[in-house]
Amino acid sequence: MASERSSGSPHDAEDEVFRQEQQSGDDNDSSLLTRYNELLDEYPVRTKAITASAVGAIGAAIGSRLSSPKKKINWIDVMAFALHGGILNGPISHYWFEWLDKNGPQSQSKSMLLDQLVVQPPLLVVMFVFLDMTRAALREIRPSIGRTLSTVGPTVVNSWRFWPIAVYCTFRYLKKKHYTVALNMCSVAWTIYLNKGKR
Repeated sequence: MASERSSGSPHDAEDEVFRQEQQSGDDNDSSLLTRYNELLDEYPVRTKAITASAVGAIGAAIGSRLSSPKKKINWIDVMAFALHGGILNGPISHYWFEWLDKNGPQSQSKSMLLDQLVVQPPLLVVMFVFLDMTRAALREIRPSIGRTLSTVGPTVVNSWRFWPIAVYCTFRYLKKKHYTVALNMCSVAWTIYLNKGKR
């Protein structure tokens, strides 16, 4: 009697391994999505801010690489869009859509029009202003560090000629509730000195 054939060929075994790996990948994707949804429920503002920051950074990186003749990434733009997403876009979108859901029109079409015609235009203005200011600030970081390192030593020494006496007299002769006001008054003289020192 002919021997029985094996229960599966090598190709069948490879297919089974492939199916198991695919199933494992699907399970991992599902668990990541489940965890992300849990974070949206537990920490909605933080999660949306981080997401908006990451998405903004990725979009800026891809856009700058595609638009650059040398295919280089503009890291200042990446940082600017990341900060805009994390600080403004994510949190503002969260609170706006929460308010719109509770207080806005019942019609989705009207909600969309309200969002696009009333809210988005000023948000775009804010976005462009924020991005321009952030780019300018980021470009100034390196020269600012250089200026700071060159002036901080003498400034600290000069501050020790003024602030110890000002703070001691404040603590010695005034009540605690007057400390901040008194030291703010002293800071007027200090600010004048710092501005004169720039000349």
